[in-house]
Amino acid sequence: MLEPLIGGRLAEHEGHGLNRLSVPHNNVQVVRHDARIRFVYVPAHESYDPCAAYHEHLVKAELLLGRVIAAYAAGIRPVAPRLDDAAEARATVKPPRNLFPTTTLEYQRWYHDDGSARPHPLSQEALAERLAASGLPIRQALDRAIHRSHALPAAEQAWLVRRRALPLEQRPLNGCEFRALIDALDAVWRVPAGVPQVALANRRIALRVAAALAGMLDEYVAPPFAVAALNDAFNARLLARLQRTIETSRRRAGSACGVLLVGPYAWFAAKATRMRAEHQIGLARMPGTRSALPPSTAGSPVRLVAAG
Repeated sequence: MLEPLIGGRLAEHEGHGLNRLSVPHNNVQVVRHDARIRFVYVPAHESYDPCAAYHEHLVKAELLLGRVIAAYAAGIRPVAPRLDDAAEARATVKPPRNLFPTTTLEYQRWYHDDGSARPHPLSQEALAERLAASGLPIRQALDRAIHRSHALPAAEQAWLVRRRALPLEQRPLNGCEFRALIDALDAVWRVPAGVPQVALANRRIALRVAAALAGMLDEYVAPPFAVAALNDAFNARLLARLQRTIETSRRRAGSACGVLLVGPYAWFAAKATRMRAEHQIGLARMPGTRSALPPSTAGSPVRLVAAG
């Protein structure tokens, strides 16, 4: 007989630890550093028991959610849906010195002029500055850095490098792991027949987890779940977060108006943030958003630039 994979939790212990996921602080949900997500398990009598396969999804979801919470509580961006394993390799795996001619951008990204290796590759911004120093216009230099090299934006590269250095249990999720978590939560929803109490408990937990995930994102992500109820919870929280972003940017813009002549950039930055969030809310409210996207991009963020 197979024992439940994590303890012996029963349905009456619904969502053990879930009530510690977040606590209110000045009307903002703050994730506790000791929060842990625990689903409800049922005994599995044989290895081929449907409950045994179901337990595997519960374990995967719990482990990945533990990493999300640890990263968020440490002040690290917990999820980057757009950055996959290939992006991480571009930021952390140094190619051999003789793989590229010394005149190529990829060589310059990883190696100094004397052939010594850089501790970290140049970002898009740093590579563009290097090109601009040789006389190339900055716009053209940035275009070359983006389209003719594997360089990443500085913020994304810094996140990937930091993520790589963290212990696995504290490591935030990249795009591939985020997709694995979404698939696990979809599977959590599909509880084996015959255990209605477990179904009710785990579905309630999954709904709260989907909403909490949306509350941790800093960019619009199309509803990623296969289960409509999870998408609804995810989208509702994401809309609320974007609305708060708009309100915050309006307050900042209002406070900056009084010192516009001294610091105009603060006002324009707040306005751009508000415009970007309003665009994202429009995307989130657009009917048929999920069906209009191909499966490979359903969980990818949409990046928008506020012009003017």
